[in-house]
Amino acid sequence: MSQWFRFLKRDQQLSVYFFAVPRLSLNIMGYWPGSSGEVLPRRAIVHFVILAIGVVTELHAGLRFLDRQQISLALETLCPAGTSAVTLLKMFLMLRFRRDLSAMWNRLRLLLFDSKAERPDQQAIRLRHSVMAARINFWPLSTGFFTCTTYNLKPLLIALVLFLQDRGDDFVWFTPFNMTMPEVLLRSPFFPLTYVFIAYTGYVTIFMFGGCDGFYFEFCVHLSSLLEVLQSEIRSVFKPYEDYLELSEVQLYNLEEKMRALIIRHNSIINLTNFFRNRYAIITLAHFVSAGMVIGFSMVNLLMAGGFGLGALLYVAYTIAALSQLLVYCYGGTLVAESSVELCRVMGCCPWRLFQPRQRRLVQLFILRSQRPLSMAVPFFSPSLPTFGAILQTSGSIIALAKSFQ
Repeated sequence: MSQWFRFLKRDQQLSVYFFAVPRLSLNIMGYWPGSSGEVLPRRAIVHFVILAIGVVTELHAGLRFLDRQQISLALETLCPAGTSAVTLLKMFLMLRFRRDLSAMWNRLRLLLFDSKAERPDQQAIRLRHSVMAARINFWPLSTGFFTCTTYNLKPLLIALVLFLQDRGDDFVWFTPFNMTMPEVLLRSPFFPLTYVFIAYTGYVTIFMFGGCDGFYFEFCVHLSSLLEVLQSEIRSVFKPYEDYLELSEVQLYNLEEKMRALIIRHNSIINLTNFFRNRYAIITLAHFVSAGMVIGFSMVNLLMAGGFGLGALLYVAYTIAALSQLLVYCYGGTLVAESSVELCRVMGCCPWRLFQPRQRRLVQLFILRSQRPLSMAVPFFSPSLPTFGAILQTSGSIIALAKSFQ
């Protein structure tokens, strides 16, 4: 067990931290792209079917509550149902783009672990980003696992308390999540199996969220790492000529060749970023839409519940969870954008004026291209910290306005 969580330590090799949390989560579910992306474990199909049954039954239960005008129970059911539905979409897209994700992961690994002219500062940059990605990804996975376990144990704990108080006859067994199940499955001897099945659907959602969202965030972090390594390479290329007033033909030729190599590496990072953004566009868009729905449902429940009761706290927790997931996407997009723009400033501070006019055009084109930040934008949304701040501000304003009418 300790081998699984080695990435939480500080003294591990870089390869230990590389996609540690997404690989752990997706391997359990059977959705890790692997080295070739062609071998599909059977457990991937099994988990897809399990969650599909959970989504259908949970949505049906939520619609039944709406039909009976039980709004509180409907919102309590539709919030996790929407989250599970988006998770099911993510599972489908992970299968759909399995080979592309495998190719992108291998390409990123080749760029990240390129040992040519490895310097201590570059290794420190890669290690710092890898450790940060592993620890940030582990936090939502661990909190989600704890929350799901709490929901699953809640009926058992209530039954235990009532039994100790000799009130067992007053207790009615209920499942962790509201799902429409045949009556025969809710009675003895099938109820324990039904309970385990419903509880397990929650863990499928948690591990797929942790794996899919963690894959996105870790990819963004390593793209930022590659861009920072490129900044370090630019400084090292121009550093020997900082005190020069003029360069010889040989020096100009060598510097031009190094500059061309930097441009080729920069183009590779840009192409990889664009390819990854296109493959994750639907997942990112669906995540923002589902998080917006959860926040909207939470606001409606706060208006209906009022005060600071258990129902209000429940939907506040849903809102915090949705915003936490959005933060992962927004922070990843910000890291990529800021690191790409920083290339422009680093190149501008170097003594590129020693170049001849023909060679200066290479630098000018590099600066012009770096001035436009790499973006992880999808239709209607651009994952970034300013976007996350705007969502927080808008949500707070709507809640404050709604409370003023009570």
